Amino acid sequence: MIALAGQLIFFLNPYDFTWMVGSCVLRAIGLAPLNAAVFGMIGDVVEFGQWKTHIRQESLIFAGGSIGTKDGAGLASAIMTGMLSAAGYISSSEGSAVQPESALNCIVTIYKFGPVIVAGIAVITLALYKLDKKYSSVMEELVAREARGEL
Repeated sequence: MIALAGQLIFFLNPYDFTWMVGSCVLRAIGLAPLNAAVFGMIGDVVEFGQWKTHIRQESLIFAGGSIGTKDGAGLASAIMTGMLSAAGYISSSEGSAVQPESALNCIVTIYKFGPVIVAGIAVITLALYKLDKKYSSVMEELVAREARGEL
């Protein structure tokens, strides 16, 4: 809810830099607990994978999560860079370039709708995530297997 409030606040005044920074800080405060929970969920997948396949693959699963995070960030950066290039963004090492209106509109659009798209993907992913409902029975069976000396 805090992250959503931060995003909605941005919509009120999207062309003010100070307003944008404040909304980003509010969004970050709201998203921090969610980011912390992601790798905990990946740990649950390790247990589920062991339960389903009788093979424990912690390294592979966590490496996959890490690679997915890095690849996702790289892909998102490439898409945004392509959008800015198409909008006529002028790159300047001196920082004195005056951006065309199309580039400014593109930047505002990315800040407006990028988080909305990411949030939509997150909601869909969490709606499809059914492991929490069966996690206790999975863990009970894994404990029973370990007591019998099985994987």
